[in-house]
Amino acid sequence: MKLALNVRPLNIFRLLMGTGELQGLPFFDTVKVKVADAHAIADAAYKSEINLRIVDQNTITLSFDETTTLEDVDKLLKVFAGGKPVPFTAASLASEVETMIPSGLVRESPYLTHPIFNTYHTEHELLRYIRRLQSKDLSLCHSMIPLGSCTMKLNATSEMMPVTWPGFTDIHPFGPTEQSQGYQEMFKDLGEVLCTITGFDSFSLQPNAGAAGEYAGLMVIRAYHLARGDHHRNVCIIPVSAHGTNPASAAMCGMEIVSVGTDAKGNINIEELRKAAESNKDNLSALMVTYPSTHGVNEEGIDEICKIIHDNGGQVYMDGANMNAQVGLRSPGWIGADVCHLNLH
Repeated sequence: MKLALNVRPLNIFRLLMGTGELQGLPFFDTVKVKVADAHAIADAAYKSEINLRIVDQNTITLSFDETTTLEDVDKLLKVFAGGKPVPFTAASLASEVETMIPSGLVRESPYLTHPIFNTYHTEHELLRYIRRLQSKDLSLCHSMIPLGSCTMKLNATSEMMPVTWPGFTDIHPFGPTEQSQGYQEMFKDLGEVLCTITGFDSFSLQPNAGAAGEYAGLMVIRAYHLARGDHHRNVCIIPVSAHGTNPASAAMCGMEIVSVGTDAKGNINIEELRKAAESNKDNLSALMVTYPSTHGVNEEGIDEICKIIHDNGGQVYMDGANMNAQVGLRSPGWIGADVCHLNLH
C-alpha cells in the first residue's frame, strides 16, 4: 500500500510531539524540519536505512515521492520519536493528510488542446497511430541512411534492458558515495576503457548527450586557453563535413565560427584549412572535426589537419559520433585530437 505523500505530508509530523518545527506551507515533496540536533536525527534515520539531508546543525530535510510507502513513514515516525513508543501508525493517519493543491498553484489555462490528445480514445487506436508514425521513419531496417553519422543504433534489446533494472535506476541522485560503491566502480571501469579506446588521459561521464558533450569539450578547450593566459582565443574552425550540431555548440560557447570546405571526394580541403588557421593564428581556439566525417569519409589528411591547428595555437575537438568506425583501427589520441566526445548508444 502506498500513501500519496508528495503534496503535504504535514499532519503526520505535527502529531509527533517535540520532534521539531516544520517549515511553513506550501511545499511539494520536500519537508524542512528544525530540530535540536540534525546529526542525531540523521544518524538514527541512517540506522533505519533512511537518508536525510543535513542542511545545518539544526535543520534537516525529508523528501517523499510516489515510491514512499506507509512502512517508510512508520520508520520515520520512530526516528523522530527518539526511541519513544509511537502510539499510532501512518495508516491510521492517512485520512488526515491534506493533499489539495494550493489555490495559487492550480492551473487555469487550457492544456492538451491539440487534437492528437483528444482523437484516440482506446489503446489499439493509439497503437495504430504510433505505428503509422513509425512507418514514416527511415532506419537501417529499411535502407542505408544517407548520412555517415551517428550510426550506432543497432543495440540489441537484451543489451538495453539492464538500464531498467532497479539496481541501476533506483539510486537517488544525491545518494551518499559510500552507498553507491558499485556505481563508482562501473564509472571508473567504463572511464578507463574509454581512455584506452581513445588514447586520452582522462574522461568525464557528465554530459548525457552528444551536443552536451560538444559543449563540454569546447568549454574544456576554452579553460585550457584561459589557464595559459590566452583569453582572446575565440575562433573555431568547422569544416562543412562536420556534425551538424558543431556550429551550434561553438556559438553557445561564444566562439567566432570560420567554415572551411571539402574537396571533390568529400575530404576537408587542407589548403583552405591551412589558410584559415594561419590567418586566425593569433585568435585560433579550436577545430571541430568529425572523423570519419558526416559524409562517411575517413579524412586521408587527418594527421596533417591536426598538426596545422596545433602549429597555429589551437586545440582539436574531434566529434566522436562515428567512433565505432575507429575502434580497433585508430584512436583520436593517436591521430592528434585533444578532446573527443563519444555517443555510448
